[in-house]
Amino acid sequence: MRENAEAKGRRYVAEGRLVVDLVIPGEVRARCRGGGACYRLGFVDGDWFCSCPALTRCSHLVALGLVVAPALREAAAA
Repeated sequence: MRENAEAKGRRYVAEGRLVVDLVIPGEVRARCRGGGACYRLGFVDGDWFCSCPALTRCSHLVALGLVVAPALREAAAA
């Protein structure tokens, strides 16, 4: 059975494949190892991005969302 993006993203976090380099208001930058390569991903100017070839929401962005979404929600509520 093939892993979906959600399951793979959770696995990437659990395996320590995601490295968050920067979290400031309005910007997040990270790196994620997956599929034999290291991809650059993040959130800038209101848009999420990933350098991987996926055409839809990828597992790398799922992993990043799992890690930074709680911090972003807290910052917005402050």
